[in-house]
Amino acid sequence: MLPGRPSRARRTALGAVATLGALVAVAGAAPGGAEPRTEQAAAGTLALNASLALTSRLGACPLPPDVENCAVRTVSGPVAGLGVVSSRFEFYVNSTSRPCAGGLFRALSFPMRLAVASKGEIEIAVAESSCVEESAVRVEPQSFTLTGRTGIYAGATGSGSLARVLGEDTGNGRSGRETWTGTISVPGLDFDTTRPTLSGATRKTVRAKKGARTARVTFKVTARDDQEGAVPVSCAPRSGTRFALGRTRVTCSASDSSANVAVARFVVTVLRRT
Repeated sequence: MLPGRPSRARRTALGAVATLGALVAVAGAAPGGAEPRTEQAAAGTLALNASLALTSRLGACPLPPDVENCAVRTVSGPVAGLGVVSSRFEFYVNSTSRPCAGGLFRALSFPMRLAVASKGEIEIAVAESSCVEESAVRVEPQSFTLTGRTGIYAGATGSGSLARVLGEDTGNGRSGRETWTGTISVPGLDFDTTRPTLSGATRKTVRAKKGARTARVTFKVTARDDQEGAVPVSCAPRSGTRFALGRTRVTCSASDSSANVAVARFVVTVLRRT
């Protein structure tokens, strides 16, 4: 970097860039045994790191010229900082066009629209894969670029890559996971990356009735989000369950509409009455 103090205009531009997307992990556990919270230091850019459910049905779409096969694919699941997403698209494979050598295949480029529940859609262009053996082409990684489309994501830009794992064909298609890594930037949008706060997840000790091997245990765990207020909590085992003698770990979780998940764990101890 050249020495000297940059101009006011230059400092303003640098400040705007600095506001994009750094994620800061806050050390230590949140109250009530919750997992460490992850905060976004600034608005504008979100780091994508999600594993979505993937299904693929080969031959469920028409074959354009020079295409070996086609599959209809769907992906769905939570993306932290966005929310619950879903998409349905056509996945094409061929072996006849350059630059693949004889006997090798590649996944072709295709468009897809990623719908974010109650928030809008994101337009995505997925690039061609590299040339590989036919057995690997269905899961070969592909890069993508994205642009805004509707709702709060109008004006969005970004890029990243998709990696896939698929199981065996069951006759109704294949299922697996699709991993998304990359970034999305939306000018003026403050991505919500703050988990809800869980309260009441504290250890509890009770005594069973004389001669009993279980005891019904109730507890109350609540969650509050900094933007949405109170949000539902799910615990396993649930409050009101009969717990066996000894120690049982309870796991509670809560999520907001941006798919930020908070988890807390505590122990319930049931003692034998003497």
